Amino acid sequence: MKKLLFSLLFALPAITMAQDGFRNENGSLVWQRTYPAATNVHAMLDSQPDLKIDSFINEIYAGSADKVKNTCEDGSPVMRNNCKFDFVVKKESDNYVVTVTNLKVIEVMGPMQARTIVNRCEKYFVDAANKVKKDPRTQKDMGCMDNFLSGIFGAGVEGSEVTLTAN
Repeated sequence: MKKLLFSLLFALPAITMAQDGFRNENGSLVWQRTYPAATNVHAMLDSQPDLKIDSFINEIYAGSADKVKNTCEDGSPVMRNNCKFDFVVKKESDNYVVTVTNLKVIEVMGPMQARTIVNRCEKYFVDAANKVKKDPRTQKDMGCMDNFLSGIFGAGVEGSEVTLTAN
């Protein structure tokens, strides 16, 4: 019985950590990260001018971001475009969990930058079989986007950098 209890106790943090990063849920790309609740979540969200809180109910914040500049320098050129997404921040015991959905890249094209195309990130990160791509370019771009989103929602968490810039 003790062995079972200890194995469950040590497996629980591993299960929680395994959910961090990108995954595909029913054909939609989802990004999730768990942070220690050592910061005031409301103040952290308010400190980001491009994040808009749409609702707050029972310690769950729901909102969106529009035209947020991705500051990543390591990924492909498409990662340097503005992004838009929806987010939910939930307080869970000693952590807060951020889930980003509906992640889109806003590409401005043409010789005079007159044409705007909004593409879902699934176009870049998910293959025809609805699986997250594993090729080196996609993995590099996903790492870039992961760092970018981690910086936004990790503001105020010790050791996190804020990489959000306003347009």
